[in-house]
Amino acid sequence: FINSLEYPLYFLDFETFSTAIPLYEGVRPYQRIPFQYSIHILDAIDGQPSHYDFLAEGAEDPREELLLNLRKKIDETGSIIVYYESFEGGVLKELAEAFPDYSQWIDSILTRIVDLYKPFGNFHYYHSSQKGSASVKNVLPAITNLSYEGMEIADGMAASVYFLYICGNYDINESRPAKEEVEKVRKSLIKYCGMDTGGMIHIPE
Repeated sequence: FINSLEYPLYFLDFETFSTAIPLYEGVRPYQRIPFQYSIHILDAIDGQPSHYDFLAEGAEDPREELLLNLRKKIDETGSIIVYYESFEGGVLKELAEAFPDYSQWIDSILTRIVDLYKPFGNFHYYHSSQKGSASVKNVLPAITNLSYEGMEIADGMAASVYFLYICGNYDINESRPAKEEVEKVRKSLIKYCGMDTGGMIHIPE
C-alpha cells in the first residue's frame, strides 16, 4: 500500500449535507451537496504538510465555488488519499455530472485516488482498540495520539446540521444565530474537517 503512493500526497475530505426537499435547482432528493473540504498536501516523505480548506458561506449552492477552489490546490501528479473512496469518489462523480465543464478534470482526479480505508476494512491491519470498526473515528485514536473526543463537532452528521443551521437553510431553534455563534460554528467545522485530513497523514507513518 505505502509503495503505491506517489508524491505529492493530497489528503482530501469532503463534508456534505442532503435534504429530502432539494434546496437548489437540478438537485435530486437526498443528493449529497459538498459544502466544505479540507486538504493536507505533503510534497515529500520528510516534508512538512500544508493545509488548505474551503467552507461555503451563505445559502447559495456552494458546489461550483468549491470546485473552483479545489482545482487550484491539486496539481497534475500525486496520489489523492481519501478515507472511504466510495464517499469522496461518489461526491466527485456527482459534481462531474452537475458541472460538465469540470468533468475531464474530475475524471483525472478519480484515477489518482488511493483509499486509506482498505488496509483496515480488509483487516490487513487491526488494533484491538478499534473495537471491531474500521471507521477513521476508531482507527485514528487506535494508532495515533489523536482523537475526536471532546470536539464541538465530531462527526459528519453534526457537521451537516450545523452548517445548514448557520447558513439559514435549517433552523434548529427557529431563530437566526448571532454573528458570534456563526463564527464559533465555522471554527468548529474547520477544526473537525481538518482533523480528518490531518489525522490521515499520521496513519501511514
